[in-house]
Amino acid sequence: MRKRRPEIVAALFAAGVVLSGIGVPLMDDDLFWWTPKGLLVAEYGPQFILSGELPTALESGTELPRQWSDGLPDYGHPPLWFWWLGLWLKMFGPHAHSVHLAVLPMAAAVGWGLAALMRRLGGLWAAWGALAVLVTPPLVVQLWRGDTDAGLLAFSIWALLALVDGKWGRFAVLAVLATWIKEPGVLLLVPAVVACVFERRWRWEALAPAAALGIWGGVHYAMAGWAFAGAERLPSGPVDWLSDVTSVSWLILGDQGRFLIWPFAAWAVWKGLVRVRPLWIVGSFAVVQIGFFGTFNFLGGIDRDDAHTHVRYLVPGSTGAQAVAISANPWAGLAAAATSIWHLKSPHSRGPEASLCAAESAIALKHFAESDSADLRPLWVGSYAYTQLTQPFAGVVEEPLLGLSVYGPDTDPSDVQGHVLSASFGEPLGRLQELKLVESQALTGDCGGVRLLQVKGWIRPGPESAPAGL
Repeated sequence: MRKRRPEIVAALFAAGVVLSGIGVPLMDDDLFWWTPKGLLVAEYGPQFILSGELPTALESGTELPRQWSDGLPDYGHPPLWFWWLGLWLKMFGPHAHSVHLAVLPMAAAVGWGLAALMRRLGGLWAAWGALAVLVTPPLVVQLWRGDTDAGLLAFSIWALLALVDGKWGRFAVLAVLATWIKEPGVLLLVPAVVACVFERRWRWEALAPAAALGIWGGVHYAMAGWAFAGAERLPSGPVDWLSDVTSVSWLILGDQGRFLIWPFAAWAVWKGLVRVRPLWIVGSFAVVQIGFFGTFNFLGGIDRDDAHTHVRYLVPGSTGAQAVAISANPWAGLAAAATSIWHLKSPHSRGPEASLCAAESAIALKHFAESDSADLRPLWVGSYAYTQLTQPFAGVVEEPLLGLSVYGPDTDPSDVQGHVLSASFGEPLGRLQELKLVESQALTGDCGGVRLLQVKGWIRPGPESAPAGL
């Protein structure tokens, strides 16, 4: 146990991060996609695929927001993650706490596996550097949510560890599981090929992630008529591609002060202190993440000023890159930890997945629901808040609030009266900015919150003064 102290501490630390956010309501994709599908699994079991009805856990007496208008379940991604959530929802009930508990073992696996991997890369002190990686803001955010990316990260780390140890059978199993949680698990093919190059021997196990993706694609095609979810946005040409790759590179390697760790790593390389084979295996994983998400873009296809970046897509690449840099020179861990802690509650231009500000907004919404203001009508809310206020499984309300109206970017301002609820990280107000809105209540934290705005009239802007989207 003493020899594994860094691994044990890192596992407990990552589990502690999850438990520290156990009271945070569900947000974003775990609210709209993964938990509802997990509820279907919990209620119907294997029969849920054949059922055309929503489970009773979702019934609240109100219509579903437009994001769910196409029905559930959605077969756009492999099923392993929402089956995992369904198991925990079945055991502990349809509540946000169950989703957090489902992330708990994945978090512990991330902590233990990361420390073990960094031990292979740089020794005992490097293993302790895993704690610095675990406080990276986008990683902390994912451990507070129920998205697929926590499971993908856990299995990816252990698959990389198997490659470094030369355990090819173990790699094949872990790579298949990673890919069946989320398609980018197939990128483990690249470090597997690199490991084959170092061994000067081809290993058929290296193709396991590609085979897993092919099997899922065939199943998906048979069930839904197409193979995979499409790219959110492709670059229109070489200049756009270079811009996207540069953006992804910065978010993985430099954003939130991470640029400070690379001089330490460069010094270690110059001094010849780096273990070459493990570095190339893990480093290639980080590089292919940059290339993939710089091409099959993660920026989203919505043409608006506040288009939220799916920063969580970049968490595996960022984790791999930091593991390499900090293992090369453990002093880099101090710089990484300091800058990460500083940015945990700092607003980020890329949206709610880069810091804890969105979690503060969700907690503030819960406080709003407990106040007398929640009884005001007409009350217009965005579709995220609508779901959180009407679906008890989200962890905001015990009983759904009725009579709410939902606004979107194209809602006609002339239809809106009464009050509008605006969140720091939520749907843009869109044309509602044409209204004269006066703040009547604010519930805020360090960087996120909700504001209750009273409608006092409609300002019809001229062409030269039309407001931009929030």
